[in-house]
Amino acid sequence: MLMWGTVVAFLLSLVAVGPLRGVSPEWLLTGAEFLAVVSVFALVCLLESSGNNDRSNPAS
Repeated sequence: MLMWGTVVAFLLSLVAVGPLRGVSPEWLLTGAEFLAVVSVFALVCLLESSGNNDRSNPAS
C-alpha cells in the first residue's frame, strides 16, 4: 500500500513539475519537486528491502 501511494505521489508531482509548470504557483512547484525526491527515495528503500533476503551467500 505504501509503495502504491508513493508511486501515485511521484506521478502527481511529475505532472505538476512537467506539463503544468507554466500555470502552477511557485509553492506548488517547490512542494512537487520535494515530493518527487522523497518518493524516489522511498521507492528505492522499498525495493531494496524487498530484495533477496538470503544471507547465506554474501557475494550475491
